[in-house]
Amino acid sequence: MKRILILFLPLLLFAAAARGAVREDVYFIDTPSASILPARSFGINTRVISAGGMLAYFDFAISGRFSIGVSETIEHLIGTNEQNIKLLAPALQLKLRAYDGSDDMPALAVGFDNQGFAYDHDEHKYLQTARGAYITAVKEIIAPGLIAALGANITVNGFEFDKPACFAGAAYNIADIFSVMAEWDNIRNIADSRANGGVRVYLYDSFSFDFALRNFNNKAERIIQLKYALAI
Repeated sequence: MKRILILFLPLLLFAAAARGAVREDVYFIDTPSASILPARSFGINTRVISAGGMLAYFDFAISGRFSIGVSETIEHLIGTNEQNIKLLAPALQLKLRAYDGSDDMPALAVGFDNQGFAYDHDEHKYLQTARGAYITAVKEIIAPGLIAALGANITVNGFEFDKPACFAGAAYNIADIFSVMAEWDNIRNIADSRANGGVRVYLYDSFSFDFALRNFNNKAERIIQLKYALAI
């Protein structure tokens, strides 16, 4: 519990004191949206993962169209297990908003993300390969507040390109208080694909809280995320 408070209390304090609050959903759960943080904005996403681990994303918007980020996985950080805390190699995220969209056309973004999931120390690789190079198209459909995303990607192991895949996601925003999210990720075949679902609660413009289930069509993983963004 002390470790959890140490990790999350600074974010809570920042959110309460934020003057340049930013509200922009750059991801659904794992699926990238076409959004970018406003120019000179900084975002932090902390995700509690299985086995007492934590995945932290740090994102900086150089302009209103391009952002660069880095992520770090820390294993065995939370809990009472006797295993040593381990830091895995950091990963890189790049994103360019290529088109803002129109009444008839979706917004488009291209990017790169080599953050994998579920690291296997025996095989020295992630069991769930990183998204890699991707393009995503996002548009509001059918009803106000219902956002859909569709994209394609080439997965990577580190910086080595692997296999083509595609992904789809949707989020329904209710009264700007919370969103219900669903994704179908890593679509190559049914066995390798991942179904994700979750809820995002907006505590402040700059601060939101997610509870989600990843890969619930295979072996479900419960995750908790805290997201914070600030214009600097």
